[in-house]
Amino acid sequence: MELWLAFGRILLGSIFILSALSKLRDFGIFRSMLSEALPINSAISGTAAGCVVMAEILTTATLWVDRTACPGFLVSVLLLSAFSVFIVYLLVSREEVACACFGYSVRPASKTHLVRNVVLIAIAGSCALEGCGAESPALYHYLVVLAPALMCTAIVARLDDITTFFRIPITGSYRP
Repeated sequence: MELWLAFGRILLGSIFILSALSKLRDFGIFRSMLSEALPINSAISGTAAGCVVMAEILTTATLWVDRTACPGFLVSVLLLSAFSVFIVYLLVSREEVACACFGYSVRPASKTHLVRNVVLIAIAGSCALEGCGAESPALYHYLVVLAPALMCTAIVARLDDITTFFRIPITGSYRP
């Protein structure tokens, strides 16, 4: 259980902080994407974009502090659920709008983004169920899972590129 909790804290915290930093790097683009995707004006989209980034940073902080890890997992479930609702909205209403999960992207929101979020919700939820009231993992637990958690973070962050690489191109004819 301690290894799973350590893995969840590193994975989710790393994903949220990487996502926040990516959005901050291209903040104007992220704000424009929100303005394009939602029926809101540009002034409100700037506030909404700032709130999203702040929520991700605060969620990371709660996950990485021992006393607040349990609420951090619960907030992670809520935040990822909100992002999933947004992705469903994009899929239903405007499939051509980019998700911008990790900042600027040319790929539109897809079912892959939704599946990714559902898996992350399951991880956060299971950590919340297992970890609330449990002892905090020891340092060696974090050291054991650090590399796998960071590799999973990189996979999640580059999931668009990975799925594009394995996508079979649709062409009129097949030439060996």
